[in-house]
Amino acid sequence: MKNNIISGLLIFLFPYFKSKAARCSCHNKYGVFLLLILFLFSCSKGEKKEEYRQIPAVKISVADVVKKNMQDTIVFYGDVRLRRDVRMASQFDGRLEEFSLLPGDRVRKGERIGIIVPPMREALLQVIEQIPPDKREMISGEIKEVPLFSPIDGVVLEVSRHTGDVVQRGEEIVHIGCLKVLDVYGDVPLRYLKQINGLKELAVSFVDYSEESLILKIEAIGGKMDMGKNTVPVRLSLNNSKGEYKPGMMVKLAFPGIVHKNALIVPRSAVLNEEGVYSVFVLKGDNTVEKRVIKPGIIQNNIVEVLSGLKERERVATTKAYSLVDGMVVEKM
Repeated sequence: MKNNIISGLLIFLFPYFKSKAARCSCHNKYGVFLLLILFLFSCSKGEKKEEYRQIPAVKISVADVVKKNMQDTIVFYGDVRLRRDVRMASQFDGRLEEFSLLPGDRVRKGERIGIIVPPMREALLQVIEQIPPDKREMISGEIKEVPLFSPIDGVVLEVSRHTGDVVQRGEEIVHIGCLKVLDVYGDVPLRYLKQINGLKELAVSFVDYSEESLILKIEAIGGKMDMGKNTVPVRLSLNNSKGEYKPGMMVKLAFPGIVHKNALIVPRSAVLNEEGVYSVFVLKGDNTVEKRVIKPGIIQNNIVEVLSGLKERERVATTKAYSLVDGMVVEKM
């Protein structure tokens, strides 16, 4: 109502200001109009605040900003790999026969899985009936088929050739892997190498897999450093007796870092992240909220450390944060 009256007065007095400005110097003319613009701006700003106050109070939950010791969690990533596998290949040219393995089949160490028939053996079989019977056995013994035996207990991971195929020397036939014990490899950033050297185990969780996190033993740290990523490898042992884990699965590795004492803490639900700018809504004494930009420190699933922007015992909105507006009237639930 008040703003409507002011607007009416401005319309009524505008001719006066216009004629007054016409008789004044150019400097005064601009000054009068500048005052008018500033006055109108202050009125519109007041109207905006008044509009927020006229909106029905939004019911929100709040939490106190408290101090608490908070421990950082160092996280890096890796994958699951085979510890032991073999890629069987032909040692010479020939035809693959009696081979029937498919991916997923289990084989035992020493099990015969096929034979390689050399070209000379194939040629012999075509003319064997023309050779005198007393010489067949001798000649057949000199030109033999070569059996293929699995060198390990494992599972067939990939089949490259099938029975009846002609294979060349060194050409891969089948890939067999042992899945009972696997390795987990991770890339440790160099800045954390000193901390991880004193550890015996790490927490491992599987990306995009519902299984619970595991605590796995560290088998080795170090090796060839990745100069591009500034990391060194760490290897952990993964028991896979039930067969639920597969090579190639992505993992997240974690271990506890430095403790930040008396850190300011707010619930994660109170923090807004808008294109990398973090903020919260602080509840004021007049039941309005003020949007406050903060600098976060350690960010965990449920809580966030605040390095600047808040004080202890201030209260922040923990619900409907993305629906609030600076200056809005709220009501605590």
